[in-house]
Formats: sequence, C-alpha cells, structure tokens
Amino acid sequence: MKHLKSGRKFGRPIKIRRALIKSLLGSLIRQGRLVSTLARVKEIRPLAEKLITKAKKGDLSKRRQVSRVLGPKETAKLFKDAALKYKNRKGGYTRIFRTSPRKHDRAEMAVLEFIE
Repeated sequence: MKHLKSGRKFGRPIKIRRALIKSLLGSLIRQGRLVSTLARVKEIRPLAEKLITKAKKGDLSKRRQVSRVLGPKETAKLFKDAALKYKNRKGGYTRIFRTSPRKHDRAEMAVLEFIE
C-alpha cells in the first residue's frame, strides 16, 4: 500500500529517477525555463524552490548541500544569479504554465520558469 509515500515514480527505478530529476533541475537552472510534462514539472518545482532558498543563504554548508544535487556550473550560477535576483523575495520563485498537449501521445505539457 502507498500510505504516506510522497513523490511520483515516473515508471523508473530509483537510480534512474534520481538522475532524471537532477538533469531536469540542471536544465532549469541553466536555461531559466523547462518544457516537460505536467507531472514532471510539478515534481521538480518544490525541489527547485528549496534549492533557491538554500542559495539565498549563501554559506558554505548550503553550497555543499546544493552541489550534492546539481553540477558545479549549475551550483555556481544558482548562487551567483538567483541569490541576488530573489534576495528580497520570501518564496514563489517559479511558475507553471500549461501548454498544448504533446502531439503523438497527448501528454499534458507545461512550462516551468523563474519569475523575474
């Protein structure tokens, strides 16, 4: 039974699922927006917001926590850009837009992007 188990599985084993999440987070940080399925975007959003909150603190322990999830380039960009950009904002750094369904399988698509 799935009592008190949170998170989506995406039909993948745990190692592949973690790699998928890391790559989606890296793409979001690098490009500033992510176009993917609605389920993936909804799963990535709280993780991205928590990473930005850690980056706003800016100390060494938070940098190490973020670098466990992201690569070195994404970590540096997050601490340099996002920390300054959202310094006075208390939360809600991202937004989700639903777009038209994907043509070949009609999957619900969405865009996750940073708020300016």
